[in-house]
Amino acid sequence: MRPRVLHLIDDCKLGGVNLALKSLCESRLAEDFEFSITHIDLATHRIKRFEADIIVLHTSSSWRKLPGFISLCFKNRGTPLLLQEHHYCEGFVAHELPNKWRFFLMLKLSYTLMDRVLAVSVAQAKWLLDNRLVNADKLVVLKQARPVNTLLSLPEKALSFPIQLAAYGRFHKQKGFDLLLKAMEKLPSEKVELRLAGSGEMSPLLDSMAATLENVTLIGEIEDVPLFLSSCDAVVIPSRWEPFGLICQESIAAGKMIVTTSVDGLSEQLAELLATRGDEELSVLLTEQSVNGLVDALECLISQAEHKLAVEKVRCLSNLTYEDRCIAAKCWPTLVETWRELLFSEQHRAKRLQ
Repeated sequence: MRPRVLHLIDDCKLGGVNLALKSLCESRLAEDFEFSITHIDLATHRIKRFEADIIVLHTSSSWRKLPGFISLCFKNRGTPLLLQEHHYCEGFVAHELPNKWRFFLMLKLSYTLMDRVLAVSVAQAKWLLDNRLVNADKLVVLKQARPVNTLLSLPEKALSFPIQLAAYGRFHKQKGFDLLLKAMEKLPSEKVELRLAGSGEMSPLLDSMAATLENVTLIGEIEDVPLFLSSCDAVVIPSRWEPFGLICQESIAAGKMIVTTSVDGLSEQLAELLATRGDEELSVLLTEQSVNGLVDALECLISQAEHKLAVEKVRCLSNLTYEDRCIAAKCWPTLVETWRELLFSEQHRAKRLQ
């Protein structure tokens, strides 16, 4: 009988996280483990004992949920509890928590109840350790990824004006789309256009902002990411904070120019490209988390496009080669094997403790 691994989620709106989780459950790991995904409301405290050999939590911690965490731990004694930290990072605290001691106490209590805490980036793991939020022997770095072969097969897009920008994700303060739309106000519509995809709590605000901009189109939620990216020259990631940020990985695999903030886990995804190609050849423009920073980066993008068309006579905005794009594609099989090692390790550890 295959060991039963139960993934518990409490937010169906986490598009990237849930897509990656679905891909994991459908991967070749299913030959060795029996996966299931269940929605749980930890705030109600109506927790039961689950029929599982390993439980992986994909939920944010909070004071309101802490009794639910305690109940889950108590009722599932003997079953390894793993918490994957998709939500909190250094950037979140900087933007959202001027007084952080109470928040840190809540995180410490939540993590103490877990057998393992899974960080989604090295930057996030460092932040957790630097602030003594979790013991080092309990922390595992387990990055994010999903299959991107369909993105890897996208052909180059011919460069022409106006430059086609794409941005997508949850319409939440974290993603910085309000900053991006303010930046688009300051850019000539004959030079650059933006298609913004997604939905969320900031939809009314972004709708009203976009209504006055002739070079911005909001297209709602998308299911076909390769189709969406096939028509763009560059992807903009203006996040205020980002524990990991799958969009960056997807953009690299698609071979697109990237304009991004260098917060939290985003910069890590560019590290291997930077090491092999260098700043001057890399198709990435780093921007500050501000309207002016985005304007400067996008004006630089326009200048690069003008030079490519007038002087270099090239047909594509991005400099990414197929080998560069494969760096992003290799993340998925690497992640699958890391999960395999972790789950087998937790299973054996639980048996030794019985």
